Amino acid sequence: MSRLNRKQRKRELQRRRDVRRAERRTRSGPASAAAAPSPRSVADPICGVASPVIDPDLCWYIAKTKPRMGDRALQALQDAQAVTYQPRSSEVVIRRGRRVVRHAPMLVRTVFIGVRDLAHLNVAKDSDGVAEIVSRAVEDTSTQGNVGGQVLKPARLDAAGLQRFVDGIAKGEIVEPVGFKVGQSVLVTTGPFASFPAVVEVILPHDRIKVGVSIFGKASPVELGIADVRTI
Repeated sequence: MSRLNRKQRKRELQRRRDVRRAERRTRSGPASAAAAPSPRSVADPICGVASPVIDPDLCWYIAKTKPRMGDRALQALQDAQAVTYQPRSSEVVIRRGRRVVRHAPMLVRTVFIGVRDLAHLNVAKDSDGVAEIVSRAVEDTSTQGNVGGQVLKPARLDAAGLQRFVDGIAKGEIVEPVGFKVGQSVLVTTGPFASFPAVVEVILPHDRIKVGVSIFGKASPVELGIADVRTI
């Protein structure tokens, strides 16, 4: 059997599998869909992120980490028994046909830390990877004299205000998929339309998308799985 015949046979088998899969979804109907929860889809957002609790008995400050030492600083702060909170943003990406949630720090080189007292703060400040503790200018009342002035002291945060900030991030974190978007150009990789260029028209549930396949200069609608295409 020639290579061309083998490719045609493989494409025909893939097309038959796609047809059988579509028939099974049709036979299942809305009743079975209601009976069992639908699996996560590329079209579904991620929401309801758990909100961490800010301990009001601790003193909270903002630490700035050294460049490219964020992970080391977090570990060093934890070794110093400081409570850390680093807000992160999330996004959904598609890798090899699977949805993957990717996290990244929301604030660059910034970590919220909770310590017991100023002595504990000094220990955390000297941790490996920590560049500084964010400070603010306050009136210097520590010495008696005729010349007044301001000095920089670590800016302590209000625990209740920080908790509202944390809750707002957790409540508002709704992540839209970025792997595929309507209007994006893709290339079909499997099935009878393999190697054909297409454009995403609709993102469907159950990790399916509807694309317009360019055939002889005319777009033909085809429903495929996200694993059946790749971005161009």
